[in-house]
Amino acid sequence: MTSIMERIAEAEKQADAILEDASRTARERITQAKSDADAALAAADEAERMRTAEALKAANVEGERIAEEVTRKAKAETDAIHAKAVCHVPEAVASLMERIETAV
Repeated sequence: MTSIMERIAEAEKQADAILEDASRTARERITQAKSDADAALAAADEAERMRTAEALKAANVEGERIAEEVTRKAKAETDAIHAKAVCHVPEAVASLMERIETAV
């Protein structure tokens, strides 16, 4: 028969083993949770980089489209002003010739 003291000592050993096991398990879970969190953060970071790159690409395409439209409108306005100015060249030449003839 085992004595009460022996049983208490055995129970204490079992309690120590249970505590050790629980502590080891907790450390392993914490380590795994940190690893999982780092992996999730890295994945989120990469996904955000990809979304940012796609948004930048789309913004560049839209910017180029707007620039082309503004350039096209400016060219059309410039062409209209030029055409209007060309129409007035004969009048300007005639006016200058008249001034020259009256001055001579």
